[in-house]
Parts: sequence; C-alpha cells; structure tokens
Amino acid sequence: MDAEHDFEAWRAEQHRSAQAHAVGWAERATTEYGQAARYEDSARARTDVGWQHDRAVEERRLAQFHGVRSTEALKLAHMWAAVAQALAVGAPPTTLGLVSDS
Repeated sequence: MDAEHDFEAWRAEQHRSAQAHAVGWAERATTEYGQAARYEDSARARTDVGWQHDRAVEERRLAQFHGVRSTEALKLAHMWAAVAQALAVGAPPTTLGLVSDS
C-alpha cells in the first residue's frame, strides 16, 4: 500500500512538473515568435530605404534566429505536454509512445 501511494505521489508531482515545463516552453515559444515577427516587420520597413540596408539585413538575421528559437521551444512544449499527458493520474503507463527520428 505504501509503495503504491508513494508511486502515485511521485507521479502526481512529476505530472505537475511536466505541466509547468510545457507551459514555460509554450510561453517561451510565444515570446520568441513575437520577437521574430517584430524584427521581420522592421526589416521589411527598412528594405526600401537604401541607407538602412545593413540594418534590414541584421534584423532579418535576428528574425530568423528568433524564429528558430520559437520552433525549438514549441517542440519542447509539445514534448513536455506529452510527458504530462502520459503521467496524468489514471493514464495507463503505456500512454507515452516514444518516437524515433531514425
């Protein structure tokens, strides 16, 4: 009985932790996406102004950088959401299907 209770307490704590990670990475993805959009908008506004060409190029590079960070943070948010779902109380232990990229 104690081992079962300990496992359930551990599972509940890990579930809360995974949910927090999922939310944190989703917020990070949103922030990075917003940065990417702002830099891209700024770069577009500068494209027609010849003397601001270098700044437009730099802002495009920053937009791409933040876009990649947004994508990676979104992947982590999805991963943690899957972990949280697998750890949900009452979920069978086989719910988490690990996928290999190979």
